[in-house]
Amino acid sequence: MTAHHQPQRTCIGCRQVFGKDAVVRIVAGPAGALIDYREKLPGRAAYVCPRLECIRKALGRDNLSRALQVKTAVPDPDAFIGMLAGSIKEKIRSLLTMAAKAGSLAAGASAVDDALHKGRVEMLLFAEDLSDGTRSKLLSGSAQPSRQATLFTRDEMGQMVGRELVGVVGILEKGFADAVGIEAERLKGLLNKHL
Repeated sequence: MTAHHQPQRTCIGCRQVFGKDAVVRIVAGPAGALIDYREKLPGRAAYVCPRLECIRKALGRDNLSRALQVKTAVPDPDAFIGMLAGSIKEKIRSLLTMAAKAGSLAAGASAVDDALHKGRVEMLLFAEDLSDGTRSKLLSGSAQPSRQATLFTRDEMGQMVGRELVGVVGILEKGFADAVGIEAERLKGLLNKHL
């Protein structure tokens, strides 16, 4: 099996070269620079690492206009970071919805506990408003997946899996866990906090 070769892109913040999946695509829209997180928008693009210092550098001193080769309105770094965080959360949301439809998600404490006992959980995702008691009960038992993140509210997670309030989900399939794990790490770096 040959390794999948990924196109390389240079971050306009730190000037390092990365695989295309590791950076965020920015294009010039009619009203100014736009984040193209799903990589669907036409036009010349610039790329930036999803890290605070790279974003601040990329958005400063005409760097973006130079990279896009067009004078464009540059968003305020904090607004840009907020938009990017929103795009990442949206991507995680769609991955969780797909995983639920594919039957690759255990939702709710008892389903997750059961899947943990069977050693089937690749990643745990806790709601921000889950009680500490429930969290520690789940974490005290069986084999723990190495990947865990805390995102969304119980209400938001419930909506993703088509239920009322859901405080924890276990991702049962490695591909989905890998994809959500990458996005969660990006978000963590961006918000500069422990997820």
